[in-house]
Amino acid sequence: MNKDEIENSESINREAGQTQARQVTETIVRDQPKINRNDTVTIQEVATGKTETMKYKKAESLLAAGTWVLVS
Repeated sequence: MNKDEIENSESINREAGQTQARQVTETIVRDQPKINRNDTVTIQEVATGKTETMKYKKAESLLAAGTWVLVS
């Protein structure tokens, strides 16, 4: 490669870098703080109103079934 080819390739690379679209990163806004698996939560059974306190990892299956709801 000669000097002209190197300068030309540098200018092409610069132009390509300027024309690339900037990626916009969206910030996640949560209504409630994130619950980690080892955090203790209180859940309530919808049918009977019974409440229990346990780790979130144990409560996940009950919450997914829909028979229990997260109180805190």
